[in-house]
Amino acid sequence: MIQAPLPANYGYAAPVQQAYPQQAPAEYNAIKINIVDPKVNAPGYQQQSAYSYPQAPIYNYPQATQVPVYYPPVQQAPVQQQGQVVVTQPQAPAQPAPVEVPAPQVINQQTINQVPPSVVPAPAQEAQAPQAQAPVAAPEAPAPEAKPAETLNIPSMAAAIKSEDLQQAGDAIENVAEIAQSKPELAPQLLDTDLMESLLSVIGKDTTTLEGPTDKQKELRQQVLAGKQLSEADMAEANKISPLEMAERNKQYALFTTAILQNVLVDEFKKTNNMTPDIKDLPGMEQIVTTIKDNPNPMLRASGLAALAYNARPEYKPVMKEIFELSKQDADENVQKVAAEGLAKLDTIPDAAPAQAA
Repeated sequence: MIQAPLPANYGYAAPVQQAYPQQAPAEYNAIKINIVDPKVNAPGYQQQSAYSYPQAPIYNYPQATQVPVYYPPVQQAPVQQQGQVVVTQPQAPAQPAPVEVPAPQVINQQTINQVPPSVVPAPAQEAQAPQAQAPVAAPEAPAPEAKPAETLNIPSMAAAIKSEDLQQAGDAIENVAEIAQSKPELAPQLLDTDLMESLLSVIGKDTTTLEGPTDKQKELRQQVLAGKQLSEADMAEANKISPLEMAERNKQYALFTTAILQNVLVDEFKKTNNMTPDIKDLPGMEQIVTTIKDNPNPMLRASGLAALAYNARPEYKPVMKEIFELSKQDADENVQKVAAEGLAKLDTIPDAAPAQAA
């Protein structure tokens, strides 16, 4: 919500929960802008070596072959049948069969401790760093479909600002300011002629025929300012906002929102033309200056000065300085204070570079 940086209300009501009129009604403070000085938000895995795996035992070689032993055949005596005489001839004693003695085994001392081929594992290859493989390109993800840009209903917004329902009009003005500040991608859509004209119609609206606060309300507000404690009923009565006060509040909102849109316009113009537009060409600048000079409500004169200071730039310093100097002579002390703050802000801005001759 737009927060008017003006402590005084000059007879136009704002809730007096504290020292009236230091603070506007809480229900009207949704967008906050400072119009004079705006500030708008595991250890790595190590590959195991091939030599670290268990090896086969190196002393497991075959044993010597055992020498075979040959025994002589056993002859059985012939069987004597009845009535038959068996004559056996003496035979020479059997000679033992020669025993084959294997040739002495020659042991090669050089190979005694060698592992037989059957048990020697295949020679381990020297560990090699894994060959770098060409990265496999991941399949390209389909590009996300571009979401259609949000489109603002500008005619509806402009109509709401022109509404005869003052509360609805105030809410619509605040909505425009909130979009411009919180959604910069949508702000250019707000640079619409009808929308700007609806804001300027609020600034220039004749409010003299509207009903203002009653005498009782004024008295209760004075008591609050004096520090007197009121009953809940009296406090509620003092905080009622009259149609005149609501219309004047909407003018404040419209002044500030116009300044915000002017800032958007200047930025867009510089992107397109690489230059800053003349201050006199900014839409709504004439209405802001007229409010500063001629409005009978000092609260609105101070609001106009604050809106003017919002767009302080090197190119606008000469014109703004002249207006702030004149407003320092205003009869109202608060208007003088806001003018002095505007001049102090201009002092922090460098002068514009001199224009180069064509």
